[in-house]
Amino acid sequence: MIKSVGIFAVTIFVLFASYVFAQSTDKPDIHVGDRWSWQHTNGLANEKDFTQIEDIVGVSDNEISTRVRVKGKPGSGIATYTREWNPVDVISAQYSPYLKELTFPFDVGKKWDGSADKMLYSNGKHGKFFLKAEVVAFEKVTVPAGTFDAYKINVVLDASGTDEDANIGNTVETYWYAPSVKRYVKLENTFKRDGRVRSKDIYELLEYSLR
Repeated sequence: MIKSVGIFAVTIFVLFASYVFAQSTDKPDIHVGDRWSWQHTNGLANEKDFTQIEDIVGVSDNEISTRVRVKGKPGSGIATYTREWNPVDVISAQYSPYLKELTFPFDVGKKWDGSADKMLYSNGKHGKFFLKAEVVAFEKVTVPAGTFDAYKINVVLDASGTDEDANIGNTVETYWYAPSVKRYVKLENTFKRDGRVRSKDIYELLEYSLR
């Protein structure tokens, strides 16, 4: 009888610990040299077309700087994020103050919203993003790098142009953020304009290394 009670108590503890872990996670402790690579798939054509590599080159109290490049192609760019991995400067565009796609700690059912101005470096045009996000699940997801416990986060972005001829559209993003990886292991991004799907991008983690 004592043995049975002990096993029962251990089982309850494990289930409770799993529940607590699944309910909340803090922002990641990241370091210079951390690296991730993702396979990009064109979701409309169902074609795998490139591998994106991103490694941390700088960390401050407020920002993360990364080097972003495409495998097999020359050149790279520097991207800047908040310490919660929210985009500030993504090489082709700048967000002011930043695009609040993530907010820690994560809890299943947590919701948030935000807004940001976006300026394209190519032509200087501006647009406004209005964002609504929700952590909808904590689940296992399998990608080329393996199987991970991840928070599934849905983000809806509505864009309105502040310039006369700026594009207006809607983007739906689904992130699977894995605490053990400190980044998303999968991302699906679908962009619509005028009621039609214009693009669908899928990123799946190929490999990663943490310092």
